[in-house]
Amino acid sequence: MNQISTVSTRSPGAKPVLVICAGVVFGAACFFAGRFSASLATSGSNSKTANESGRLPASMGNSLGTAAVASAATTPTNPVSKATSGWDENKWRELTSQPGTLARNAALAEMLKKLAATDPKRAMALAEAEGNLKLREQLKQAALSGWASTAPADASNWALALKTPSERSTAMSTVFASAAAADPDAAVAVAKYMMQEGIDGFQGYGSSLIDALCNAGNFQAAAQFAAGGDDQTRRGWLGEMYSQWAALQPEEAAKAAMAITDPDVQNGALHGVIGGWAEADPAALTEFLSQTPPSSDRGQMMGQALWNWVKIDPAAAADWINNSDMGADLDQGILAVASRDLSEDDFTPQTAISWAESIQDDTVRSEALRNVLRNWVMMDLPAATSYFNSTTDLLPADRQQIADMIADLTPKTGQ
Repeated sequence: MNQISTVSTRSPGAKPVLVICAGVVFGAACFFAGRFSASLATSGSNSKTANESGRLPASMGNSLGTAAVASAATTPTNPVSKATSGWDENKWRELTSQPGTLARNAALAEMLKKLAATDPKRAMALAEAEGNLKLREQLKQAALSGWASTAPADASNWALALKTPSERSTAMSTVFASAAAADPDAAVAVAKYMMQEGIDGFQGYGSSLIDALCNAGNFQAAAQFAAGGDDQTRRGWLGEMYSQWAALQPEEAAKAAMAITDPDVQNGALHGVIGGWAEADPAALTEFLSQTPPSSDRGQMMGQALWNWVKIDPAAAADWINNSDMGADLDQGILAVASRDLSEDDFTPQTAISWAESIQDDTVRSEALRNVLRNWVMMDLPAATSYFNSTTDLLPADRQQIADMIADLTPKTGQ
């Protein structure tokens, strides 16, 4: 009875209140569960985006078959702390809110370069969002540089997908400049893939790689890549590469070129050495050439070295010539100097004649004088004719050729 009385003492509205309270608790639980679930979903989505940007593209990377490139290109791009990545969201917002200056733009580019090493998609999106076209391009190149430092194959694919050849060329220069400094083996592997696949413009891309490797001081890798070119690219790449090497380290470049056993490859390398060394130290180059074995090209290369030396110190060059016993190759070198374009600065017909007359071999001397006179008669017919009539160093065939030219150029009587 008391029990019944106890139960019956509850308020008639107690049951509805309990139901409402239970509903509120359940709804709150669902709300927070939903928030937590959404947070996980968002986190997972961001992680996937970051990871996707670091995958090796099937169109290039999977075909490379090079461990170095695979390692670099598949490096996960999960977000890292700003202390290690150099990225600071607040700093970025602060910089973008400031008026444009060269210093501010450089700081923005440097931030994107660091971000792109770990999250290239985000970096590129930020670059593309810039309204100033000039700054946008600067930021895109910075992002591409950071991307290429960790994933050169992916960055190359992005560059090769650009619309115009000039855009692709600029972008690939950026890719190789960064990749060659960070991982030369990966950079070379990407370029070799392009060459093997015959990708349009690969000759220019190969030149960009060679420039990048040389700028990084990795001359041996650049030399090996250049020597591996096909028949259409090899000689140009070798000349370009060894010229850059010789401009900085001429003796080392020359030694490497002389050690090449393939005659065609060695010839291309030596011509590159001559081009770079002649600008850096023509006197030392002349001495080096005088000690190399005679060859069909040694006289021509000697001419290039002597020409640069003469422009710097004509007295020293003349003294060396007068005391040299190189013989025929020296004559060929002087022939090359004397036959240069008379329109070049400080190279007058009289200077060219002096060089030609110093040649010992009669046939080579006559050839040199003929070459000088062919240009001279076009510049100053009376002066050239006067010298032609007085010289005895022209052989009959050369003399006849110049005589015919003078006759054609001389105004006819009554005209």
